[in-house]
Amino acid sequence: MPTLPVTVPDLTDPRTFLPRPPHDVWAALRRQDTLHFQDRRDAPGFHSVTRYAHVDAVLRDSATFSSEWGMTLDTALGERDAAAGRMIELTDPPRHQRLRRLVSGGLTRSAAGAMDGVLRGHVERWVERAVRDGETDFVAAVGARVPAAATGLLLGLPEPEWRPLSELASRAVCGSLTEHDPAAGDLAARRRSTTTANGQLLTHLAGLVEDEDRLTPGGLVRRLLEADVDGDRLTGEEVLLNCLNLAIGGNETTRNATAAGVEAFARRPEQWQWLRAHPEHLDRAIEEVLRHTTPPLHLVRTVTRPTVLGGTALEAGELLCLWLPSANRDADVFPDADAFRADRAANPHLSFTSGRHFCMGAALARTQLRLVFGALLARVDRILVRGAPARRASNFVAAYDTLPVALVAA
Repeated sequence: MPTLPVTVPDLTDPRTFLPRPPHDVWAALRRQDTLHFQDRRDAPGFHSVTRYAHVDAVLRDSATFSSEWGMTLDTALGERDAAAGRMIELTDPPRHQRLRRLVSGGLTRSAAGAMDGVLRGHVERWVERAVRDGETDFVAAVGARVPAAATGLLLGLPEPEWRPLSELASRAVCGSLTEHDPAAGDLAARRRSTTTANGQLLTHLAGLVEDEDRLTPGGLVRRLLEADVDGDRLTGEEVLLNCLNLAIGGNETTRNATAAGVEAFARRPEQWQWLRAHPEHLDRAIEEVLRHTTPPLHLVRTVTRPTVLGGTALEAGELLCLWLPSANRDADVFPDADAFRADRAANPHLSFTSGRHFCMGAALARTQLRLVFGALLARVDRILVRGAPARRASNFVAAYDTLPVALVAA
């Protein structure tokens, strides 16, 4: 197909993703013969990868496309990440297999099933209260609470620690700069903000790990401290870094998927009525929420050897930015890709990525979404948006701060 001129905004600026991600821009880039390249003043430039087949291929080839040189636009600066080799998401094979083997024990489907029973009572109480209130901020009432509780239960933290950990994790992802802050588009300012927040989260976790009396015996923190596979154990630093990774990932994916899913159903009431009439297809609807809303916006990989992708010759050291929402709306894979269809059957979305770095917490995230939307199905006839949602300025996650809605009781 011919390459046509496309006006592409600054895809590193968090304000580009407000009030919505730039789906029209990504759609235009998917039609190009080569990968779009964006230069950066204070950091290496990057190629945008927007087609499903290309994103999936990069994710599955850790030998050619490394995660150890930073996995986000704000951290991939041409140097190996300080946590590489010690945090799963920032480690390539073969060291990745060792970390995954030691960490994954508490993130299995059976662990998700065990959490279902403990978490269900909390979720049903929060949803019931939100329905009784009628009009509410869904993020504060339900969306932020569920992953905070799930992450706290997973790590084995006492309940008073759930909310503080969740708030620190959110700041570690997005920092504290708002869309109205003139520094929001400045890489150095964003890095200062998120580095401070990550340091605070790491310090907080270190305090919890050191005070083992406050930890639940069956919680993941204790399991990681005690994990032994064929005589191999995690170091204290590896435990901390991977707990930080789980705290951030566990909070942000579910918090924003639930909010975005509620908004999607509110704006397409016929889809909610279809699901109410066919509750047996709740799992299918959850996969569509994950595809259509795609909480993670991008991942970065660094090329390790000469290769060709999307008609573009690449050299070692070049950066690729994988736009996951774009891959999830690729019409070559998803018919009627821009539509939100709760009845969509074939749905191989990449919201949990693919390959060796497939999200270890996917089963837990799906459990949380199933509990939230199951509780809403049982109680809510209609969902009405009562004002514009407040979105956080971020180029990394499609994040919600508030979502004012009215939940009309069934």
